[in-house]
Amino acid sequence: MEVLPVDLPNLSSSSSSHSQQEIAGRISQALHLSISMKHGSEQLLANYVLYQGQPFGNPDFNPPIPAFPGLPSPSLSHDTWKDLSDAERLQQNAVAFSNLPEFLLPVKRQQEALNSLASELHRQLETACLQCRGLASNLKSIMAAMDLAPEPAPPAEPPNPVDTFTKKLFGYYVCQLYREWANRSEEDLALLATKYPL
Repeated sequence: MEVLPVDLPNLSSSSSSHSQQEIAGRISQALHLSISMKHGSEQLLANYVLYQGQPFGNPDFNPPIPAFPGLPSPSLSHDTWKDLSDAERLQQNAVAFSNLPEFLLPVKRQQEALNSLASELHRQLETACLQCRGLASNLKSIMAAMDLAPEPAPPAEPPNPVDTFTKKLFGYYVCQLYREWANRSEEDLALLATKYPL
């Protein structure tokens, strides 16, 4: 990714009661978690596809991901992405990772019914939920340390698919979105870390 010029924070004018090093430490902790989630999300999606059968394993199978209420899209043009403020980056990530468990948990329940022997897949989905909650907490902690007030996340409204294929497709969309948000969070936090070096 292109290295972007950044303005380092003015250490003397910060109104936060937290030191710059403390903020940097929190950002570093969140960044390490996001890197772990990035790798885990790739493994989760690959394992999910493995258990769903055709057409999910077809290389040409790439349906567009619909919008889900309560879950912002991770996809932005590069120009839009680089123009985001720190507060906007953190807020969008905080909303996404606060609400992703509300989508991942129904997928886990559906897969426990559809693929009852896929214990590793069930474990990966559970881990993803826990890590999302952990990263959301870390992001809100960073915002608080930077004197940024997190806005409440909008209600998550996952659909309730009925037939088997629609359930599998919903899970596929959610695993894709989880992977895309894990990638996005790593990029956002890596950029933020350049402004608050350890």
